[in-house]
Amino acid sequence: MRKGGVRSTVEAENTLVFELRRGAITNNGATPWWVSATVGTSTVPQTFKFMMDTGTTNTWVTAKSCSTSECTQHDSFDETASSTFVWQDQSLTPIDFSGWGNMDVNLGNDVWVLSDKNAIDQDVTVDFWLSQSYSGARFGELIQDGFIACGPYGDNSRSNLIFDALWYSGALASPWMSYWVDYTIDGAAADSGEMIFGGSNADKYDPDTVISLDIVPGIWTHMGDSIVVDGAEIFTSPALLIDTGASEIKGEQAEIDKLIAAVTLDGQLPLSPDNPDHYAYPDLVFNLGKTSDGSTGQLVFPPRAYFNYIEAGTDQGKWQIAMTVLEDLGENSLIFGRNLLDRLYSEWEYDTSGTSVAGKTIRLAQRV
Repeated sequence: MRKGGVRSTVEAENTLVFELRRGAITNNGATPWWVSATVGTSTVPQTFKFMMDTGTTNTWVTAKSCSTSECTQHDSFDETASSTFVWQDQSLTPIDFSGWGNMDVNLGNDVWVLSDKNAIDQDVTVDFWLSQSYSGARFGELIQDGFIACGPYGDNSRSNLIFDALWYSGALASPWMSYWVDYTIDGAAADSGEMIFGGSNADKYDPDTVISLDIVPGIWTHMGDSIVVDGAEIFTSPALLIDTGASEIKGEQAEIDKLIAAVTLDGQLPLSPDNPDHYAYPDLVFNLGKTSDGSTGQLVFPPRAYFNYIEAGTDQGKWQIAMTVLEDLGENSLIFGRNLLDRLYSEWEYDTSGTSVAGKTIRLAQRV
């Protein structure tokens, strides 16, 4: 074990290193990062872009039979072309994506082929949702054709966590996922990163900066100590949902209003500056978790971390504050999205003592 608690895995067996690539950042609130995976057994392989999403326990892919205009903008899975596909439940089930809208899905089972950076193919057979309808501009702007759920509970959805299936089949060396990316403005063609199942990349973080976050019930949720802006405590004991699938800080209207007022100095600074560096925006400080010596950890984010540079779609070429209202999160709750995570190295550990995995700890460290 490396100092601070993040493990080191170098060329380890039973470790899958998935390359993260990205599309353009838009205003739809979702991460642009994706991995490639093949679903089913077909004469012509059906390969798709998937979001690796710690903010959900629902694994889904766009179905060929999905006919809404947003569906037709994505590659889609034709279950009739796969010789190994089996329906589990063809009745439609709604999934609520809160501010995004609803999706209607039915449940199938098939083999997924996951190819890692080292040309290792890992097959796993899982139940997953086939999306038969979704609508709305946010769905339409998704880079990905579906989501690979990386949430904290293996038994929280009728679709399977792929990590859960891999772990209990003995395919993974260690019960954690690791995430890091190299992001540059307008760098979609060249930027990359990794989502590692079963190991770590010790070359990508500073072991002296590790902060461990205990998880409480919820979607990878940690009860932080405080959020501070310009020396003033804005939130006390916030519930932080650590979400690779979100591209912004999200919360209820009151929470977002409070954050925006703090970082814009009560509206003195613009929400869409020509460049955040041209204004005296304050740092955004999270006090959370524990360091290796037992003290409270601290993450200090400069203004560029809470703004997004929009690369496509509405507001292309503009900087926009990356703070958005999302209903039903609850009072004093915030989503801690990829605009913050992309500056860090993160590791997500599961408790595997039961019959399915359950979120245990997240470790965050400074990138090197």
